[in-house]
Amino acid sequence: MNIRIGNGYDIHCLVTERPLILGGVHIPHELGLLGHSDADVLTHAIMDAMLGALSLGDIGLYFPPTDPKWKGADSLVLLEQVNQLILDKGWEIGNIDSVIVAERPKLKPHIGQMRDRLS
Repeated sequence: MNIRIGNGYDIHCLVTERPLILGGVHIPHELGLLGHSDADVLTHAIMDAMLGALSLGDIGLYFPPTDPKWKGADSLVLLEQVNQLILDKGWEIGNIDSVIVAERPKLKPHIGQMRDRLS
């Protein structure tokens, strides 16, 4: 058995007039995350961990914020592409563990849906 472990990290500014999307789930809140895509920091961190485990760079290499093609992109669609890249290299995901550091909003009511969307 050959196992690789990756570590991903992402951060975006909280701003008004943007949706808060975490793990592909829209979470009602007065602030959202600023970014070129949907700014889903959880999904971005997971993608970076997947890519990093195989020394394939990071999401900026595949989905650069300077490319208008990725403007407003759904991060779950990007995750599907990263997962396909992993599969094409002969690997598969065994487990993902992620941590979100935030005082608010409360995320517990959304964790199950996030897990389902990311799966």
